[in-house]
Amino acid sequence: MASHATTEHTLAPGEIAKPNTAWIWKTFGILVAITAIEFVFVFLMHPSTLRNSIFIGLTILKAFFIVAEFMHLKHETKGLIWTIMVPVTLLVWLLVALITEGSFMGEVLQNMFK
Repeated sequence: MASHATTEHTLAPGEIAKPNTAWIWKTFGILVAITAIEFVFVFLMHPSTLRNSIFIGLTILKAFFIVAEFMHLKHETKGLIWTIMVPVTLLVWLLVALITEGSFMGEVLQNMFK
């Protein structure tokens, strides 16, 4: 077989490797951006089901990103990723449906007792 040249730098004994922190700062920037968007929606929109749904969706997106980056889920097999993502997606759907139905029931009960 052919020998392959490696591009890795071998460290001399006692030499400390340079830390690779670029991905941490990139992740930090993305999380800060998502959080800033959440703040914009929460503080600039009037309280409504749409505002709550957007906020919950962005929060869950941020949680997925954290799990993918820091718990290394993005490096796993596709089967494991789908096994985790499908139930969580169904839970998100349930949460949005319950919030929508709850706000409707709240309006019905409020109008019934007027």
